[in-house]
Amino acid sequence: MNNNLQQPPILIDRPLPTTGDLPINPLSAKGLSPRKLRAVLEYIHLHMNEGLSLEAIAAHVNISQFHFCRLFKQSTGVSPYHYLLQQRIERAKQLLLQNQLSIADIALEVGFSNQSHLCFHFKRSEGTSPKQFAQRS
Repeated sequence: MNNNLQQPPILIDRPLPTTGDLPINPLSAKGLSPRKLRAVLEYIHLHMNEGLSLEAIAAHVNISQFHFCRLFKQSTGVSPYHYLLQQRIERAKQLLLQNQLSIADIALEVGFSNQSHLCFHFKRSEGTSPKQFAQRS
């Protein structure tokens, strides 16, 4: 399993997520504490465009990688990797709507290694290519 969630070191100003933005399971007392979950979400958003690893995220809240992955999924319903992909796609959609950057530049800005990687995950998530999304909006 690759623990490196690769992305280039580019920072973007974006609002930090709140725990209310996540599909948190209120019936489960398991998972990350609200304080740790908030710290993790802030860390992911602040470092989304850098070489972000599970090891670094877990170390940020002082727990093992395995334990972190399990608790994060219990808290949010998605794995850290899928959460990061979702956030990158959402940010790419915002940038596509602004129509100021090329798709290749958007890919790098949101943390994908290249345009192809963005297009693959964007189409898989949204059912359309980034170009078609921008043209329809």
